[in-house]
Amino acid sequence: MKYLMIKRLVIVSLLFGLSACGGGDVEKNPPAQQTPTSDVYTGPAAATADIQKYKASLWDNISTQDKCGACHTEGNQAPYFASRNDVNDAYAATNPLVDLTDPKASRLVSKVAGGHNCWLASDSACGETMTQWIKLWADERVSTANTIELTAPVIRDPGASKNFPDDSSLFSQHVYPIVNQYCVSCHNEGVQAAQSPFFASNDIEQAYEAAKGVINLDDPAQSRLVVRLGSEFHNCWSNCLDDSIEMRDAIMALSDGIELDEISPDMVVSKSLRLTDGITASSGGRFETDVIALYQFKTGEGTIAYDTSGISPAANLTLTGDVEWLGSWGLSFIDGKAQASTANSKKLHDLITATGEFSVEAWVTPNNVTQEGPARIVTYSAGDDARNFTLGQTLYNYDFMLRTESSNNNGEPALSTPDADEVLQATLQHVVMTYNATSGRSIYVNGQLIDVVDEDIAPLANWDDSFALILGREASNQHVWQGDIRLLAIYNRVLAPEQVQQNYEVGVGEKFFLLFSISHLIDLPNTYVMFEVSQFDNYSYLFSNAAIVNIDGTPVSDSFEVKGLRIGINGKESAQGQSYVNLDLSVSSGQGIAEPFSISALGTIIALEKGANQDEFFLSFEQLGEHTNVVLPGIFVTPTEVPATTESAQVGVRNFAEINHSMSVLTGVAQQTTKVFDTYELVKRQLPSLENIETFISAQQMGITQLAIAYCDSAIEDNTIRSNWFPDVDFTEVPSVALSVTNRDNLLNPLINQLMPLSLSNQPNKSDVYAELDSLITGLSVCSGSCSAERTRTIAKSTCAAVLASAVMLVQ
Repeated sequence: MKYLMIKRLVIVSLLFGLSACGGGDVEKNPPAQQTPTSDVYTGPAAATADIQKYKASLWDNISTQDKCGACHTEGNQAPYFASRNDVNDAYAATNPLVDLTDPKASRLVSKVAGGHNCWLASDSACGETMTQWIKLWADERVSTANTIELTAPVIRDPGASKNFPDDSSLFSQHVYPIVNQYCVSCHNEGVQAAQSPFFASNDIEQAYEAAKGVINLDDPAQSRLVVRLGSEFHNCWSNCLDDSIEMRDAIMALSDGIELDEISPDMVVSKSLRLTDGITASSGGRFETDVIALYQFKTGEGTIAYDTSGISPAANLTLTGDVEWLGSWGLSFIDGKAQASTANSKKLHDLITATGEFSVEAWVTPNNVTQEGPARIVTYSAGDDARNFTLGQTLYNYDFMLRTESSNNNGEPALSTPDADEVLQATLQHVVMTYNATSGRSIYVNGQLIDVVDEDIAPLANWDDSFALILGREASNQHVWQGDIRLLAIYNRVLAPEQVQQNYEVGVGEKFFLLFSISHLIDLPNTYVMFEVSQFDNYSYLFSNAAIVNIDGTPVSDSFEVKGLRIGINGKESAQGQSYVNLDLSVSSGQGIAEPFSISALGTIIALEKGANQDEFFLSFEQLGEHTNVVLPGIFVTPTEVPATTESAQVGVRNFAEINHSMSVLTGVAQQTTKVFDTYELVKRQLPSLENIETFISAQQMGITQLAIAYCDSAIEDNTIRSNWFPDVDFTEVPSVALSVTNRDNLLNPLINQLMPLSLSNQPNKSDVYAELDSLITGLSVCSGSCSAERTRTIAKSTCAAVLASAVMLVQ
């Protein structure tokens, strides 16, 4: 992801007026890159092995007429690094323009990434491709050192800010009428050529959520909706200047209806930062030797995901159906796919069959653990029963289907991760599958080789070069997979275990070190609380690895206390994710903080509000040094802070997808049932996303309870389920009859047996559960006046929810 600093600009008055529709359309199928016959090199041979490597990796690609060869040749524009007279002269001219230890820092990269003669519809894709060509030349000279130079950030006081209200009425009144009239042909999920964000959706709430990312409340003129019209002339409906002013005024009216969030003068706060104030974090270099297709999904918009491997032809992916770009780099597949042409996919066939081995590496986040098929994550195939290879999902398993001499044309039998291990989880995972004819297939997850043996080792056989590379579903449009893909790389060699581990440790997506200045609070210049921060998805930020650091290398002069740290966003403390409020530590005099001194091992998720280019963060403290702020207890309920060296608890909790799946299995109610589905979509982000019990908070239990109520309500209202569970309960009778002391066994015993099917030593005794539920029913059966028969069902639902939402279901 790329974030822009907020600057106050005004709309210039001299703009060209363009007519409606067409000004900003993304070219769906960029023209195929073909080398003109005049580009055939006939000059002197390369003088050294390095020049030959330069020629094959970089020069052959950039010296053509459709790229740098159109200008940077003798008689045209210096420097002559695209000279076709002598590749040795071109080599000499190119060396000052590249950094072989850090290819992305090369002048050639910054020029094309900035839009200079980019040959694709995306400047960033040109930059990534140029970087890859230089990497192919540089090879082992690329630096993989894990060094971060911390520098002082901008010092900014946390300021008053406006935040989007929960109610969409202001948006509906001022902005929605405009976008619903003029933008609905594209930015609506129901149209044929739908383009996200869907701020013109027929669903006003969905439109409001999508619009938040393109509206700037603090500076309406800099809203993306305004800039697209006024500066980029995108789909204007009359005159672009007039249209941009109309949009600006509508957003201004929306903003004027929102009150400022002011920071209390009593609060003890750090200085504030935006993501772009941070230092880009790096864990070293990825291993990408022998990569033949690479997708980093950095473009962020449009209908093309670019192959930036540098290996021609580029197997660019065309997006169709319900596929969204992730602000954190990636694609989110809901009900769509990304597909390369069969002609460009052919390079996979040619380069993999030439070596007889390959690897597929992906960073993925499955939406749930209930997908079957196998659901196609990545497939090189032609339909339901014809493929070269597939990475798929079946429930908790990853599946590796591959056509060899011992398989059928569908690549079966598949190699799958063990059922009992539940390797696949609905969270971000690094998955690598490798194959060669000697060792067969292997699967790695999060850097670890999965203990599963390929029983059908055989050479590749009869691979079809007319198949297509597809993400998200099969070529037949069946076997839909739902989830996010953050990176995909395909190699024509097997990755070694240490190379898999190296790429796992590097991670995925863009991360920042945010240095929150606290120097004014502890009287020690250039001292900061440092967090590693990334945009986790389109809805949230991930904060982790909290530490104190002094970039001058000065040790602590006077000891100080750090208590009750909270994360603030846009003028207020965040209502979610306050994992550090129990922080309580002393930093001793003389403590060295030249290297980051860890103060917490916890991580947390903070909700995205205005968008990654506008949100402003700060830290608040109950005590920092001599400064204190009394905070009323009970506002945040969080796990007790543990020292960074303490081992995590061995007990885990189910995450959101596992909770939903478990409740469905226990009750027999399908997840697609309307009440259940709607409730799950409402509370999903409130449910646990991590299995670490130390991060569990009371707000998550409330979400679990809401979901349990929905399942129990659906079960009790289903005549078949109700009669199967409670054949001896008469639900037409009032509670005093149907659930009398003598009849209560007819409800409680079947219910406990249904929802506590296992007899485990670490779960509550069933007799104790019975006693608690018996007491609950007694209390619920007391009515002012007389209870109706409907009350009997209500009590049954409540009793069901009490068990279903308990630790019996939640704890792993």
